[in-house]
Amino acid sequence: MRKARAGLSAFEARAGEAARTLLHNQGYDGGWGLTLTSVSSIVNTSEVLPILRAAGLAGQPVRKALDFLTGAIPEHCRPRHKGGRGEHTRFVAFGLTGLLSHPRFFHHDGVVEAAVWCVGWLEDHRVDHGWPEVLGLDDTSLHQTALAVHGLAQLRDTLHELGPGFVLPGGADTTSLLGRVEPLIDHGVHGLLYHRRSSGAWGWRTYVNTDPSPSKTALCLLALSAVASGAGPGGEPAYRDAPRDAGGVHGPVQKKRLTEAVVEAGQWLLHNHHRWETFVEDDKDVQGTAWEHMAYALCTQAVIRAGANPRDPRLSTAWRLMNDLWEPEAGMWNEPGAFVKRATIRAAYYTVSAYQEALGRLARIGIGEEIRAGNSDIAVEIPLRGAELAAGHTVLLTTPDSDGPVACQLSERLFDLAKVVHDGPGEGMSTEQIAQALFVAPSSVPKYVQRLNQAVSAALGGTPARLLMADTVNGSGGYAWARSEATG
Repeated sequence: MRKARAGLSAFEARAGEAARTLLHNQGYDGGWGLTLTSVSSIVNTSEVLPILRAAGLAGQPVRKALDFLTGAIPEHCRPRHKGGRGEHTRFVAFGLTGLLSHPRFFHHDGVVEAAVWCVGWLEDHRVDHGWPEVLGLDDTSLHQTALAVHGLAQLRDTLHELGPGFVLPGGADTTSLLGRVEPLIDHGVHGLLYHRRSSGAWGWRTYVNTDPSPSKTALCLLALSAVASGAGPGGEPAYRDAPRDAGGVHGPVQKKRLTEAVVEAGQWLLHNHHRWETFVEDDKDVQGTAWEHMAYALCTQAVIRAGANPRDPRLSTAWRLMNDLWEPEAGMWNEPGAFVKRATIRAAYYTVSAYQEALGRLARIGIGEEIRAGNSDIAVEIPLRGAELAAGHTVLLTTPDSDGPVACQLSERLFDLAKVVHDGPGEGMSTEQIAQALFVAPSSVPKYVQRLNQAVSAALGGTPARLLMADTVNGSGGYAWARSEATG
């Protein structure tokens, strides 16, 4: 797992470097293509936006990208003979996800209207069990249906956060739009479950008896997880996870909750890790382009979402590959298997998604959860004996068991956060004080602290540890530098 730990430890810095590379190569129209010199597309622009968010970047580049999407989605969806790029569901599914990738910009000019347009398109072009790859085909596409369900679940969650009856730009309100979104989610969920196999996997084609597909299984897992995990305006579950019919195309119909389907899909992927851990999976269903799924990263993200420990030995080969695919000269991740190394946006997107899922999972793992899982490798939070700022946005960490300092390289933003608290009063700083020093909203501070502590944990091989500790400072919430073990 040495290279796995190296990749996790370097992730923050690499994500920051990749984001800077992407910003330097943003198209004049605000978008990006598959490679840094390709023509802008909805798909790749929607993949870049989460990378920028992972690196803590927003501002004008995100606004330009959203402007590209709001114009391109309806334009590209027109038939080719009318000047479009074809009536492909992927333009709507990816586009909707891209529009929602930075929730703080939901009110940016045209974003709400474009999201409503996507909802209307999905309403008008449903087929029996989801959505097709392209209009005119009756066969359901698992790929596009999973992406559509995932995007609709994101939109539902965004609307819930705004609250009922909130008037949106363009005249719609959250309640009426939810009334359109939720039936579409139900439609997509029904279709995905209909094509689920008793093994817990999904095939690479619908309706016919094909081999199971790791990538399609991962996509369906992530979509169903997004539906089941959302919260309503009062904190209640956004989706009633009652037992539903699963299967029907192959084998008997079973009753499954979404959470059960997610866990069983994750178990199938983990058991069959040899089928995807180093592979890119070709998808012949996608028309008009040679489509490949980055299975090694997509499936890693999915099994962790389903509850797997990122340190599971069965994931070590995939982590090693992702670490080796980093290309320092390009400032991006390469795709595997090519004779000529090629850094692509889709490789970066799926790799960043996998690392983010792992870091989030590692931050949540605690002793009680490990014991319930029957895992003898119990993850107990370790105290830091020392932590010192160093050059190159690095913090040198010392633990009771370490032979010497462990270097934790941070993004510029996270290093600024560490320096502000380190140089502040010994009793810590309030959330408001940190926000003022970093020129960010107070609500953003806990998220930055979580990412900083995730980076520290990753540098220590995934063992839970915290550099900044939640504390009460002058009667209000805040954070303090981790006290050394020696001084308590």
